[in-house]
Amino acid sequence: MTFIPMKIIGSCIADDETLFCNMEAAIARGLPEVLKQTPAHDMPIALIGSAPSVKGQLEIIKKMRQAGTKLVAIKDAHDWLIEQGVVPDYALAIDPQEHRWNCFKRKNARVNYMIASQCHAAMFDHLRGLNVTIWHPYVMKEQKRPRNRMLVGGGTTSGLRAISLFYVLGYRHFALFGFDSCCDNGVLRVNGDLPKAGDELNEVRIERDGETFYCTPSMALQAEHFQDYYDWIPDAHFYGYGHGLIQTIIKKRAENATELQAIHDAPPAANGRVSFIHWGSDKDASYRYRARTPAQELGASLNDFTADTLVFSKPQADELMKMARAKARGAWVVVDFCDDHFDWVHYKDALKLADAVTCPTQAMADRIKELGRDASVIPDPYEYTHMLPHCNGINLLWYGHGVNRASLQRILPDIDGYPLRVVSNFGGTIPWSHETMLREFAMADMVLIPFTEKYKSNNRTLEAIMQGCFVVAEPHPALEGIPGIWIGNIKEGIEWTRQNLAAARLKTSEAQKYVMDEYSPKTLGAMWRKAIQRPTTSAVAPKNGTDG
Repeated sequence: MTFIPMKIIGSCIADDETLFCNMEAAIARGLPEVLKQTPAHDMPIALIGSAPSVKGQLEIIKKMRQAGTKLVAIKDAHDWLIEQGVVPDYALAIDPQEHRWNCFKRKNARVNYMIASQCHAAMFDHLRGLNVTIWHPYVMKEQKRPRNRMLVGGGTTSGLRAISLFYVLGYRHFALFGFDSCCDNGVLRVNGDLPKAGDELNEVRIERDGETFYCTPSMALQAEHFQDYYDWIPDAHFYGYGHGLIQTIIKKRAENATELQAIHDAPPAANGRVSFIHWGSDKDASYRYRARTPAQELGASLNDFTADTLVFSKPQADELMKMARAKARGAWVVVDFCDDHFDWVHYKDALKLADAVTCPTQAMADRIKELGRDASVIPDPYEYTHMLPHCNGINLLWYGHGVNRASLQRILPDIDGYPLRVVSNFGGTIPWSHETMLREFAMADMVLIPFTEKYKSNNRTLEAIMQGCFVVAEPHPALEGIPGIWIGNIKEGIEWTRQNLAAARLKTSEAQKYVMDEYSPKTLGAMWRKAIQRPTTSAVAPKNGTDG
């Protein structure tokens, strides 16, 4: 959704136990409940939120009412509509706070109030004697309360759960009003309400050079989760009215669908080419290890989006549509993940789009498996040439991207007093370059590899070995099976090496032979060739039927 990935985590304002107690108390009132799904039908429904753009859509809402479309007022839209002379057919609320009864100050006997059972007792007291139906939100995995009730899942907001609820009630065509999911000149609601104190406004764009929307974190998260509905309920249709972030998403997705259909209907001739796609340059490790080097081994190109097989390494948000276009014309799309950024929307979407998935470690493959996909593990190759082992002292080197800085800081107290040089991209360090690394490896006796996230590659260890340094590392899944390196406590490893310099050089020689056999660009190039190959009809036939 966003051009710059945003990591937004949402949570309910009340704890689970409070929600479950509210649900059980609501059930005890004996109110009508939504207990089963209604068969799908073609009647549209208008879901009306309270974002600023709804003000300009009042006449359209009235015409839809005259045409027989049911109107659903979501929280604060209820009072605003009634003030405009429009009594909605339904009103919906989900918030559990005690004061949220006040979104229905102008309560009306003609309205059917669809109230989530997790709402506070004050809401039900306020609506006593009116037409109230309760429904039960899904709030956690393996939810067991309330017992023997249908649960309605979905996004984090009342608007999104309204889509879920009325989908359960059979609706498939949703006209969305006031679903802006952004501010309009700093205004949050049609009634003039502003964002809460302390709510930071984030700039959100759905295209690199597209319109900027100003969103609170909850708004940005709502827009993110809205897009999930296209996958969750693929037979639903959304129509956005007014102007805002969600309306723009709806419009852009419709435009994209039209473009992709046109490509699908008139695909270009096959060309047999393979291209590795990466946004970076030689200074980026993922570019070198996951794009440039395998492309060289396979005789493939870089960043040719017209090739028949495209390998997207470290995917970017603005590459999603390029993946979709490629698939529409019949190309084979492989996506390579070397970081666990699956809390980013575009990583999740890239995983869905991929025909095949690759990654550098088994730990990353396990993570991807948790998300429902299989991945071919292709380790990073070494890129530095072989140098004779030269551990003759205690000169220490740590190198790596600044994202790994915490691992270095953690061991600094243990290595205080030892001569240490650091190559990285954070302040006070030696800037990285290929030439710098050749010089630093030549001066270093030992390279330190403290533990980082378990999905990380072993490429820093491989390069140190190839350059003749003795590796002192903490245990890590990617280092298992590599001979000739110290794995254990860093300080103990340094002291062992100090006392056994000749043995350390012999061990490094052993490690080099192993690395050259297992991690050469040629060896891994063969793995890439196999992993990105489009399966033939005969290869996929056994997966058809009940076993597929």
